[in-house]
Order: sequence, then C-alpha cells, then structure tokens
Amino acid sequence: MMAQSTPLTNLSSTAGDDSSDGKLTVYLPSEVLRELAQINTVKAAVAIASEWIAICVTIALCHHFWHPIFYLFTLVFIGARQHALAVLQHDAAHYRLFPHKSWNDTVAETLLAWPILLSNQWFRHYHFLHHRYLGTEKDGNRAQYGTHTPAGELASSWSFPKNKIQLATWLLLRLCGIAGIFYLVRSCQRILTKGSLRYRWLTFAYYSGIVSLVLWLQAGQFLLLYWFVPLCTWFVFTNLLRIAGEHSAIESPSEFYRLTRTTLPSWFDQMFIVPRNISYHLEHHLFPHIPFYRLPDLHAQLMEQEGFQKQAHVTHTYWKTLKELRT
Repeated sequence: MMAQSTPLTNLSSTAGDDSSDGKLTVYLPSEVLRELAQINTVKAAVAIASEWIAICVTIALCHHFWHPIFYLFTLVFIGARQHALAVLQHDAAHYRLFPHKSWNDTVAETLLAWPILLSNQWFRHYHFLHHRYLGTEKDGNRAQYGTHTPAGELASSWSFPKNKIQLATWLLLRLCGIAGIFYLVRSCQRILTKGSLRYRWLTFAYYSGIVSLVLWLQAGQFLLLYWFVPLCTWFVFTNLLRIAGEHSAIESPSEFYRLTRTTLPSWFDQMFIVPRNISYHLEHHLFPHIPFYRLPDLHAQLMEQEGFQKQAHVTHTYWKTLKELRT
C-alpha cells in the first residue's frame, strides 16, 4: 500500500524499509514531496533543546514552590515531555531528525531514547515492520504491544470501541502505574538482551553513568518523583492511548484507510496528549520520509485531493477520538 508519485528511495536512501508493502494511489507532485522531505537540523535541534529545557525548568519550579497540586501538574507535564522525546526519537528512527546517520542515531539514543528507557535501534526494527506490514500478522506492533493473540485474533484489551465502563477501566489501568511497571520490566529486559554486544555495553555504560551521578548528588528522590513517576503514569498512558487512537475504531470505505486515523490536535492535545504532530498519523504512514514539522503541510496538500478527502478518517481533537473509541 505504497503512496508516492516518485520512488521513495529517490527521496531517502534509507527510508525504503519503512514503506508499505503493496500499492496505493495517492499522487503528489515530486517537487512537493522533495520540498516537504527536506530535513531542517535547526528545527530538530530546537525541538530537542526546548523539551529538555521545559523539563528542567518545571522540575526546578516544582521543587522550589512545592505543593501537591503543582506536583500533579508537573507529573503530567513531564510525562507529556517524555512522550515528546519519544516522538522525536520516532523521527530519528525514520532517519528524519538529522541528515548524517551517525549523528542522527547518536542523538536519538543519548538524548531521546535511552532517557525514557527505549532503544532507537530496537524501535526501528519493529516499527519498520509495523509500517511495511500494517494490519497483517507481520505487523511489528502486534508482538511489541500484544495487540493480537497467538492465533492472530485481536486481543480483547485492544478491541475498540468499548462501552463506557470498559473504556474507563482500560484508561485507568494504563494511568495508575501498573502498565508503567510492565514497561520498566520490559525495558530492563531489552537493555540486557537486545542489540549487539557493543551496543549493550554502551547502553550499560550510559545507565551506569546516570546512576553514579544520581548517587553522587544524592538525587534518588528527584529521579523517582520527577522522572520515573511521570514515565510510569502519564507517559505510558498517553503513549498507549495514542496507539489505540491511531489504529482502532476507524470508519472508511477503503480497507487501507480503515487501518489508520489522523487526529487534528487542539493546543491541549499538542501540549499534553499527542506532541510534535504525531497525530497526523495517516499522513505519516503514507509518506514516512516527511519530518514531523512538515506533517501539517502534508495534510493540507493531501486534503486537496478528492480521493483522500472521501476516504481518510480525520478526527478533530483527541477528545473526539476518545469518543470514537467508546460505544
């Protein structure tokens, strides 16, 4: 289900593995695609820096003006910023963060993936399978998130829409920290078992350095309150909610378009739920070589096509997406 007007490999020498397996006719002029695909290193660097500055400033303010209500806001805000780091790492997995592969992957691991216990290398492996075999038994999301049973049937936990009680329970279980504990366990398992021996040694050295610094500064409480609690609650919650919104309870006359939803985010969505344009997800699946800061422009170009307008499932705001996940 490939969407292109020129071969994708002409636009990015490494993006072919993340293209869909099959054919889909969505035509955009070659010059438009090439312009949209241009990597802007300044925008990428500013995005990374702004997320980390926001995290540090929020922690400093909460610590100085401590109050339980302020801490709850801090928890949500930092969890959303952690989600933003994951979204930026997602661009790096598609080689769209920086043009130099080595810099792209080094920055992705050290500043984006490893801080939230992810692996850019491992994410690229299963995420490219998700793109290439979307909706099939080879879809990388199936094994990673347990969306289907071994028999290939949709798991009940990932079956949408749900009734109000079922949806509320689903959301609560992913917000309360239970899913976050599983995330930590799986992350530790990945650190010990995935990747080459050299990669695992680098990962181990990175985390050893962080732990040593935290112990030296006697900042264990800071790490727990301001990093792991947001990571296990709001980050995991919004990440799984986003995945449900991307590929569930979608209506379209086209089999392909029933697989992916685009949500046009409100300012609240962008800040706390789906940062850095990640909810322009149908556009991303059609043209995965377009950087995150050009996805709204890509959406505007595609909406000028009658076929896309009629078949694409586009929802306005994530609140309405949540309603579509409910019966």
